[in-house]
Amino acid sequence: MKKLFLIMGFVLILLVGCNKASERVTITTDRTSYTPSMSSAQGIKMTPNFETKKSYEDLIYHWETAEGEFIGIGKEAENQGEPVLWSAVENDKVVDIKKSFDIELEVIDSDSKKVLATTKVTITPNDGFYKVKQ
Repeated sequence: MKKLFLIMGFVLILLVGCNKASERVTITTDRTSYTPSMSSAQGIKMTPNFETKKSYEDLIYHWETAEGEFIGIGKEAENQGEPVLWSAVENDKVVDIKKSFDIELEVIDSDSKKVLATTKVTITPNDGFYKVKQ
């Protein structure tokens, strides 16, 4: 009888584990470092990559940064999965950021408002350069 309960418990754990939705989001950047003085780059382009086995009608990608801004948008952005461009600029002026900070991304089901996946990248300042750490 004890063996039967153990076997049933093990099977139940396997079934629950297999039924979990495997939803994951990552951020791809177009560069690993950036400085506002680079004439060829306005900022760091960040592209979301959402992986899921489910089908959703509408997703909201909610971006947030503690430092700098998303060009033309501000410190927070919501879109349908388009890339955003982060820069060490606030209110049209270059800022000198001293401490590392995170840029966070949430993928939200617009119907249920449920957060499906989250991720972040860390930006580390170093003498006017900003390095991306995944």
